[in-house]
Amino acid sequence: MIIVLNGPLGIGKSTLAEALHEQLESSVMLDGDHVVALNPPPDDEVAYLHDTLALLIAHHQRAGYRHAVINHYWSAPEQLDDLRSRLRRVDDDAELRCFLLTLPEAENLRRIARRQQARALDEVEFERETVAAERAVLYAHAGSGLGEPFDVSDPPEMLVARLLELLNLG
Repeated sequence: MIIVLNGPLGIGKSTLAEALHEQLESSVMLDGDHVVALNPPPDDEVAYLHDTLALLIAHHQRAGYRHAVINHYWSAPEQLDDLRSRLRRVDDDAELRCFLLTLPEAENLRRIARRQQARALDEVEFERETVAAERAVLYAHAGSGLGEPFDVSDPPEMLVARLLELLNLG
């Protein structure tokens, strides 16, 4: 199974992906931001990300890993359709479930402020602007193929239990 966690900056994609990965036997966690952290950046970052994810998943499957947890921000249903298409070329039988993480805006901003306290660079204004733009894109098109809405207000261990139940993996 391939589990995709989509959502705006600071909502908890990485935290949830890590917690879920730790509870899934034979799993890998792939952070989309890390996969495309290249200098210089590729001309088509989304296509590069999707091709690289497909290669990594194929590699991990050959090594015996059955599940992948991928976290990243996808802004358009067409991007997720492209990811599905590229992953089907690797494993036509793999089940792909995509979740659009949701959270009240005030809590999203609080999480961003909290994580800024642990960072060397002050990016709080940049992150506030980014999260506002990403939330506007994602939630204006809710239900349009950006993932199944999944509220992440609870602590990670509760979220993992809910996800495992939804995925029939618990």
